[in-house]
Amino acid sequence: MIYRIQDILKKMIGFSQRNAGHLEFVKAVHQLLKTDFDIKESAIILGIDSYFLKSTYTCFQSESWQIRTNDLSDSDRFSRLAAIALKEMNFQPDHDLLFEIIDNDKISGYIVIPQLVSDQELSQIIAEIQDFFFLVCKSLFRQYQLKERVKELSCLQNISKIAENQEISIAELLTQVVNILPPAWQYPDQAQARIVYEDQEFSSPGFAVSELNLQAVIKRNKSKIGLVEVNYPHDFIQDDSFPFLKEEDELIRTIAQELSFILEKKHAENESKQLEKQLLHADRLATLGQLSAGIAHEINEPLAGILGLSQLLEKNQSLDEQALKDLENIVSASLHAREVVKKLMLFAHQMPSMQSILNLNESVKNAVFFLESRCRKNMVRINMDLKTDLPSIQADSSQIHQVLINLIVNALQAMPQGGIITLKTYSDETSVFMECLDTGIGMTKSVLSQIFNPFFTTKKVNEGTGLGLSVVHGIIYSHGGEISVTSQPGKGTKFTISFSPISKTEK
Repeated sequence: MIYRIQDILKKMIGFSQRNAGHLEFVKAVHQLLKTDFDIKESAIILGIDSYFLKSTYTCFQSESWQIRTNDLSDSDRFSRLAAIALKEMNFQPDHDLLFEIIDNDKISGYIVIPQLVSDQELSQIIAEIQDFFFLVCKSLFRQYQLKERVKELSCLQNISKIAENQEISIAELLTQVVNILPPAWQYPDQAQARIVYEDQEFSSPGFAVSELNLQAVIKRNKSKIGLVEVNYPHDFIQDDSFPFLKEEDELIRTIAQELSFILEKKHAENESKQLEKQLLHADRLATLGQLSAGIAHEINEPLAGILGLSQLLEKNQSLDEQALKDLENIVSASLHAREVVKKLMLFAHQMPSMQSILNLNESVKNAVFFLESRCRKNMVRINMDLKTDLPSIQADSSQIHQVLINLIVNALQAMPQGGIITLKTYSDETSVFMECLDTGIGMTKSVLSQIFNPFFTTKKVNEGTGLGLSVVHGIIYSHGGEISVTSQPGKGTKFTISFSPISKTEK
């Protein structure tokens, strides 16, 4: 019998040295009982640290191995789960062999051999090997736990490394992070991951929605802005009844917290860069404004002389037809130049502002009245969606009129084949808004970034000065308002303008 015990111990040592996990080792011991003792049915119940394991094996007609695991919050829980497991197996003390495994003076496991008449030699052999079996299981389980923790820590470390790259965009960051999540989980070959951030979704290859998932919320200022999810396919089959470890639940929450911090930092950096761009743009506009003011004053005086003399000469009856045509061209060119000078002076804030209490709805209606016939001629329909009881603003009516005319004309020119212009007003607690939407050709990102720059235009020569939107920008900001624009090629453009409403005390 001593030799049999030594032989079995050698075999178990061999199993443990094959770099197998604790579950594979348990299965190998089941099979060892079958080959060495012809035991066709066996069960093993273990409690290791906070881990509960029930393993059953049968090989009457075909081999079958089933595993169930659970968490142990205390020693009493092992007793309760073990009692349930024995009841499920229909354990009969009079017919079945039961071997208790003792660890630190308490029962930590059972080896059960159902429906076997008591065999003294078998009982002695199992009594000799059961403690060694338990120690090997405990060692392999802790090695397995250590490997899982290393995977989890590596995942967190890799996320930190990705976030160290200050030049990486949010989209690139989340794309890289989502691909390093599956390897950190218990079954990396089956795990799938996705990160949802605002209106974007980033997922690992082949991702599909599944009920077998773990999720954690990504937050910014305590508000949900996204989520992290790791799941297994709905048809995922594993021996363990609990595909997700307790530590993995903690891991995904830690990842979500880390991403919350990283994304909040990225968001703040992007806002800072945007503010810096706005400041540079404002500084450039201020410099150009000063330059424009000087140019406008220098041009205005000789231009007035040219226009005045040309108009006087037109009244001369002795001039032939060709001379009159030339004078007409001179007057027309001078008037165009005078309009450019006016826009330059307005851009440079040299034109006097006459502000009064103004209702944006009335300004929109007046602008539409002037351009409605031109729009019909160009097969463009104007829709107005004007909120009733719109708060009033303090503004120069002629300048706001000019803003609206410029926006409508730009929208009109963006729809050479016809389309729809929608003018909309609305308000909230802090602002009064006006939107101008068109269904035109839209703009690329490169064009969009330059539209408020003076003298920038995409129109043909003699079709535009490149000052229209610069003037609009200057007027809006001189009124303490803001203007923004969104556009996509082929999908139209939307300008949004906001003003501060007049308070009741100001009225």
